[in-house]
Amino acid sequence: LSTGSPTVLLTPRFVAHTQCVVAENSFCSLVSSCMMAVSTASMEHVKPLQWTRKFAGGLRADLYRRGPCYLSDWTDAFTGQWRQKCTSSTLFIFFACLSAAISFGALFDKGTGGQLGAFETILSSALSGVVWSIFSGQPLAIMGATGPELAYTIVFLKMCDSLGLEFLPARVWQGLWCAFFTILLALFDGSAVCAYITQFTEDVFSALISFTYILAALNNIFRAFEGSTKAAFFQFLLSFGAFGLSMYLRTFRNTPWMTKWLRNAFANFGATISLLIFSGIAGAFSGVAVETLNLPEKFEPTMKLSDGAVRPWVINPFGMERGFPVWGIFFTAFPALGLCILGFLDQNLTTLLINRKANALKKPPAYHWDLLVCGIFIYPLCSILGLPFTHAATIRSLTNLTSLTDYKEVVHQDKGTKTTTTVKVPDAVAEQRVSHLVIHVLIGLSTFLAPVLKLLPLSVCYGIFLYMGISSMSGNPFFDRISLWLIWDTSMYPALPCMQGVELTKLHLYTAIQLICFSILLVMTRVDAVAAFFPFFLVLIGILRPLLPHIFTKHELEVLDSSSVEDNDAASLQRKKKEPQEDELRRRTSQQRKMVDEDGSDDHKLSLESKDKIRDEAVDDAETQTRKVVDILPDLEGLAVGIDETVAGS
Repeated sequence: LSTGSPTVLLTPRFVAHTQCVVAENSFCSLVSSCMMAVSTASMEHVKPLQWTRKFAGGLRADLYRRGPCYLSDWTDAFTGQWRQKCTSSTLFIFFACLSAAISFGALFDKGTGGQLGAFETILSSALSGVVWSIFSGQPLAIMGATGPELAYTIVFLKMCDSLGLEFLPARVWQGLWCAFFTILLALFDGSAVCAYITQFTEDVFSALISFTYILAALNNIFRAFEGSTKAAFFQFLLSFGAFGLSMYLRTFRNTPWMTKWLRNAFANFGATISLLIFSGIAGAFSGVAVETLNLPEKFEPTMKLSDGAVRPWVINPFGMERGFPVWGIFFTAFPALGLCILGFLDQNLTTLLINRKANALKKPPAYHWDLLVCGIFIYPLCSILGLPFTHAATIRSLTNLTSLTDYKEVVHQDKGTKTTTTVKVPDAVAEQRVSHLVIHVLIGLSTFLAPVLKLLPLSVCYGIFLYMGISSMSGNPFFDRISLWLIWDTSMYPALPCMQGVELTKLHLYTAIQLICFSILLVMTRVDAVAAFFPFFLVLIGILRPLLPHIFTKHELEVLDSSSVEDNDAASLQRKKKEPQEDELRRRTSQQRKMVDEDGSDDHKLSLESKDKIRDEAVDDAETQTRKVVDILPDLEGLAVGIDETVAGS
């Protein structure tokens, strides 16, 4: 007892009681430490898309994996290696995201009759981007309005009009239901379904989004010829000039011009330099009428009420101008389910593309946590403020990834023809949150810089759109295999990785199947009547994938359709254990068969004894690993019994 403390009667009963309390607290601390250790050990072996069969098991595993990286997510951007890369990416992606928000906003304004407009789309991108940069598990994904979301919003508007429901109050309930469903998916490992999505589906989806941007840019560029021919031709030159200069500056670091630092600077800031140069050219020819960005003069919503007043920022879920019926609250749960599926597919397919092993990311993903962020923050925020819902935008996300990536050149050599092909592959990525946060803060501030941004020609923005679509095609094996159809002399085929050990007929058949799926999806996105249902066809593509083993061999699928996420379950772990032994057996067999073909003698023929020996070695190794696991089971069981007895005694 410290000096001056109240006198305590140290009776035997008091001492015994104190010892009991101390022992109980010590035991509780021990049990708590054991539980934390067991929980940490169990989370350590949970793969990103593995079914944990535990409540919030995937979420806890995401936090365990991604939590230690959070501090470096903020500091990596300021290192000497990534400082310039992050700065250039911030400026480029800012203009790309702002142009996309304005373009989608114009389409929302037209499709919803002015209830959602460009101002709401810009604000939605800014708010959701700031939230995402702070709380998300994959900050490289860019949140924004998407084509599927636009189509689904128009379909929901027509449903509300036919039922006599106010659109914006109905969207509040739709968004809240969608948030509820999304949170349930996050808590019960819903993203684990994506473990069955392979590169077959990812390539088709990525190709679809690339083509969507290309077609949208070309459509807007050539639509200008409906007016003045002089202005249309000038805007045509601005669009393709911005596109061509961006493409050239992208490869400027490989030229011998200037110093290395300047070459990298021009390559990193290529799109921004192109946008500023051709905007200046457009301003120099003031006599030619060029369409520029259309932004509101004031910070206010687009929609006007029946009395001419501007609608409030916060939507009343029980009706703005008339009461909202109770049955409408429950009715919106059904379209909210479709919105949840749409967001689930858009979100996870985009993050799967980002987290591909080929992209050379070092930090782990957090699929379940990303869904939870959407359910808790983004969907309710957009619902209450009357803003378009945002998802991970594929093209902007992949463009952001590309702008933050350093590449290296790898030479592939075809074993048969001995031809070589040089391919650019990712070497390192600036995995950080700073550029994402700054981009969306600038987008939010752009609402106050309308007089300046209104000077940017739309035709230059369309050229940047075209550049984003074309540049996102690189690295997609689907387009690489499509390009082979233009080479009629097979001896001139480049040594692509997807061609190693695969017959050309099977290679082209696989590409044709993907092309059919891609064509159906592209047509569905262009037809308004069925545009809202194209995500469900993506699910059908995932169901189609298990049928491919009936057409292609296992080795062919390993080359053509490698899984984007590895080690997701126990079966894949067992498969990886067997792969080294199988590869060694295949290698030795191939070597001895080659010796037989060259020498023509029987001395080098592969004997059954040698194959049995190799298999026995593989089996012995597997049994040794299994025994190590089995040996510790009695210790774990004894620990469990001891804890139970101690708890019972306490």
